[in-house]
Amino acid sequence: MRHFLFAVLFAAVSVAHAQSLFSFSNQPGEHGVGVRFVKQYDGSRPFAKSRSFWAGGRAKDDLGRPIQTVIWYPAAKGGKAVQWNDYLSLIGWETNFNLSGAEEKRLVDGWIEMVTDGKRPAQVAAERAKPMWAVRGAVPTNGKFPVVIYAPSINNTAFENADLAEFLASHGYIVISSPTIGAARRFIKWDLANAEMQADDIRFLIDYAKTLPQADMSRVAAAGFSWGGFTNILAAVKDPRIKALVSMDGTLRYYNALVAEAKYAVPENIKTPLLYLAQRPASVEENIRIEQDLTGSFIGRMSKADVYMLTMHPMEHVHFGSAFIRLDDAADYQEYTADEVSFAYSLGARYVLNFLNGYLKGDRSGLAYLTNRPVKNGAPPHSLVMQFTPAKYK
Repeated sequence: MRHFLFAVLFAAVSVAHAQSLFSFSNQPGEHGVGVRFVKQYDGSRPFAKSRSFWAGGRAKDDLGRPIQTVIWYPAAKGGKAVQWNDYLSLIGWETNFNLSGAEEKRLVDGWIEMVTDGKRPAQVAAERAKPMWAVRGAVPTNGKFPVVIYAPSINNTAFENADLAEFLASHGYIVISSPTIGAARRFIKWDLANAEMQADDIRFLIDYAKTLPQADMSRVAAAGFSWGGFTNILAAVKDPRIKALVSMDGTLRYYNALVAEAKYAVPENIKTPLLYLAQRPASVEENIRIEQDLTGSFIGRMSKADVYMLTMHPMEHVHFGSAFIRLDDAADYQEYTADEVSFAYSLGARYVLNFLNGYLKGDRSGLAYLTNRPVKNGAPPHSLVMQFTPAKYK
């Protein structure tokens, strides 16, 4: 089994054929989907001093930490949808908002070269041209909607789960994301200080959500994949505005010593409900080989929170990011096919939707969906296993 825990910049996945390996089988909800790309800074945190000067010759002040922000939101239907290439272009200005078009293109091309080893350009071209659901700048739907802050995996992009974000927006959620970046450069380190930095990004985006007329700030969730499925927990411990948590195969489960360094994050004190989507279990031998730190269970100690653990047997770690399925290598699919993985991803998105519906919208049918036998929710037999542990103490 391939375990991608994203300890390096981006997933080192490769592309196989021009035929896409990813298909999203869910239908959109009642809303159209709008998307906006925003350039903003967190002025309370420095990033890197600018070398440019004002006309008077004084050094230009650091504008703060750049927060490239992507907002998906319920919108009127109609309009020309973006292509996946529009999301891919975000790589060109993640930390520097003032590059030329040529410089941005070099960053995007360099990323593609890295993740594909420069091979299978037909696959890359086909993916770039794929239409998505969102319409850039679409007219927002009237009303107030819950907010989901999405935290990407380590050193990764705001759009790594654009398919999930669009799906949620179509069902009446505002989803906001920014890339995982370092303190003064693009890359971060694998340590608690950098995890807390992304947790602060999550809280910054919650503050930003208050400026959106559609946002219902009484209903906020934080979701994340891998590294982001750990940092959102840290954010929730410090920020009571977060009412629900989604961790997509989060680092929270696999690096106990790192998690334990956050002394303030006491699992027994957390009351925020959690949905954890897990990859298929590894053997004891494989866990030893890849040196997983399984010396404790943060999730198992969350006795005051409702906890849902959905084990998804077709899924490997990398599959919890739709961007990575799109660029995966067909030769790596063995026991499960690419179609089965895509279908499992789509099922996972439905579980996320129903979890959020249950805990942010008070939808009893959403809660019932979570505790159904997975086959009743459309899962093939023996492919998904749900374990629900209700809070012992409210």
